Amino acid sequence: MFRDSSKKSEDESTKAAEVFAIGIGEAGSNIVGSYLKASRDRRLPSRVRGYLLINTDRADLTKVRSKYEIPKEHTLLYGSSEIGVGGRFMDGYQAVMDSKDIIFDQLGNLGFEGVSGFCIFTSLGGGTGCGGTPALIELLKQRFQEEEGRRIFVYVIGILPFEGQSSEALNSIWAVSKLLRAQLQERGADLTILLSNRTMLKRILQSRRSDSVDYLERELNVDIANVGSIETMVPSTLDEATEIEERTEQAFVELVNPLALDVVEAMLSPGVYEAHKDVFPTTDLADYARKLDPVVVPALYTEVGLIPDAGSMPKQLRTMIEYAVKECSYADVGEEPNAESVYYVLSGPRHISKAEYGMHLKEALDQFIAPGAAITPCYVQYEKRDYNTNLLLLLGLPKIPELVQLINEATQLVNLHSGPSPLKQSWFMRSKGTSRKELVSAINDFRELFSYYMEAGTPTE
Repeated sequence: MFRDSSKKSEDESTKAAEVFAIGIGEAGSNIVGSYLKASRDRRLPSRVRGYLLINTDRADLTKVRSKYEIPKEHTLLYGSSEIGVGGRFMDGYQAVMDSKDIIFDQLGNLGFEGVSGFCIFTSLGGGTGCGGTPALIELLKQRFQEEEGRRIFVYVIGILPFEGQSSEALNSIWAVSKLLRAQLQERGADLTILLSNRTMLKRILQSRRSDSVDYLERELNVDIANVGSIETMVPSTLDEATEIEERTEQAFVELVNPLALDVVEAMLSPGVYEAHKDVFPTTDLADYARKLDPVVVPALYTEVGLIPDAGSMPKQLRTMIEYAVKECSYADVGEEPNAESVYYVLSGPRHISKAEYGMHLKEALDQFIAPGAAITPCYVQYEKRDYNTNLLLLLGLPKIPELVQLINEATQLVNLHSGPSPLKQSWFMRSKGTSRKELVSAINDFRELFSYYMEAGTPTE
């Protein structure tokens, strides 16, 4: 959008585009909290009116509040138990439904009325976030669209679990299936943005190897480069093994959490008023949902080294696109993602971020998109020539190899606990709060939703 700073104040420019951020569960709350901690002046971007962190576990909520210095009024404990729901995502779903009134009271106290949309940050592997997110979206849509007749946009930023966590993989399959089915019925999220813990960790270890190693060494109290010191981490007891595993995973999470907020900030920033900045074409929260397919994987390439006077710009732009897709995606999309839609935001000084390069960018994207895929451009121009050049790619409905791995892990877990034995059958209700039939249905539904590249196969009967 083109903004005339002499005619519009910052408040006037951003009022119509305000959003509200919600972190649900431990992972979602940590993502939002880590961003707040990193912000020097404790202020959210002007597009974000406010935030709320909600959880079913008092200890986790207290820890997040203390760690990130979150005011109590921006947190909410809900549900019938104060110790969380564990991996029982159906309990997480029901807890939100049962707590509708207190959740909306808290949102109302924080001034959520009148916002254009919501950004919900969640883990797609845990119980509270995995189960609670679909329920929360259902309530928001009911409140605004059915009761008030007002269209709002809801974005889910969902984090896929690390590899080898079959129980969390099963939760993820159920959650993604639930989110997308509701979306197809126009009662769900307008856009589901998938990020991957395993891919984000890989990216950050590659791009910031020195800083990352220092951080892990400090948190784990070992010399990563010294095999002998790592061997001393071998646990002698089960409790010690659990502690090491928790410390290791927490150290990794602390590295990847800030990346999730970087993507959302990059998505929102074109609509944030700044002096000496022009944005075209028009961008708003709704534009991404209207122009992209329902499942999106972002790729964010920061500090791009484009130099117009240093050789062929088409070649430089092609290299930029290839690097962004292959090395900067937040979930692994492989060599041929075959995306069915793309939205790109090129930000930088005026001599670099310009529409004249659109033809070359489209040509560079051709190898990564399906024939006939729609490409939507956005250019953010700054007057200062030394402003960093950044590229945000949003790939709609790309191939995601990790989803195949997740479905395989989930299927194996269901098969493991299947059989005529009552002990086996009871695992599903005890661990997930639902029946085997519900989970098999979610797996089959997931395969149907992604049938355009999913391998055949179903859980055994």
